[in-house]
Amino acid sequence: MRIKIKAQTELPSFFPFNYQQVLQAVLYDFIRKSSSEYASFLHEKGYVKDGINKFFKFFTFSKLIFTPNIIEKKGFSKVRMIEFIFSTTLEKNFKHIILGIFSNHKIRLFLSGKNIVLNIVSVDVLEDPMFTDKEKFICISPIAVSTMKENEKGRRVPHYLDYMNPCERDHFIENVKKNLVNKYETLQNGAYKGEHRPFKFDFDLNYITRKNGRISKLIEFKNGIKIKAMEAPFTVEADPKLIKIGYECGWGEKNSAGFGCVNLLKA
Repeated sequence: MRIKIKAQTELPSFFPFNYQQVLQAVLYDFIRKSSSEYASFLHEKGYVKDGINKFFKFFTFSKLIFTPNIIEKKGFSKVRMIEFIFSTTLEKNFKHIILGIFSNHKIRLFLSGKNIVLNIVSVDVLEDPMFTDKEKFICISPIAVSTMKENEKGRRVPHYLDYMNPCERDHFIENVKKNLVNKYETLQNGAYKGEHRPFKFDFDLNYITRKNGRISKLIEFKNGIKIKAMEAPFTVEADPKLIKIGYECGWGEKNSAGFGCVNLLKA
């Protein structure tokens, strides 16, 4: 389930490159307008799977598309229109986002010390595709995948895996699969039965070549955290059930912070 949201600025506005945390807060605010209890549950707890130290919100959102798309040193200037995708696998998320949007009709962002007010001009519900066991996607927000690693002070901290590092590529792919399985088992409240099915994940080599191997993004997040994430078209061969979960609620981690949102590429 996904929607495309368009909104118009009341005045030409500047958007810094790092706006994801602020947009995430806006989405929680939409949900809160529909149900403060459910918004608190998502923010403070989320959906938990026994046996792993992770919880899921089961939604993601894309990067913003800006009109006009004028890029300056620190961000996008003279913006009059934004567009983005909100995607979820849960009917509850979908319902509360829709109700929250239509209870206000405005988006309010505080960016670079300024309040930006946008009027929502359209909310389109997009058709759900059918998935086979081999699909190609384009990233509309970057994919973050991590593992725990000991730092120089002996503390275990997240290390964001780099697909372009040959020593980390297999680990990156394996963690993408594990993440999808964990989401599936959390949703179904039971074991995944397709653990022996083939799983292949490959970023597009032609795209990587055109980009001279530069497909990673370093994104500044809250509390000074920097997240390395990958952004390139990719092909995946897997159980369609897992592919569907990746499409609806995000590939990799930190989906509810705007990572791992993709569009399906059809031949």
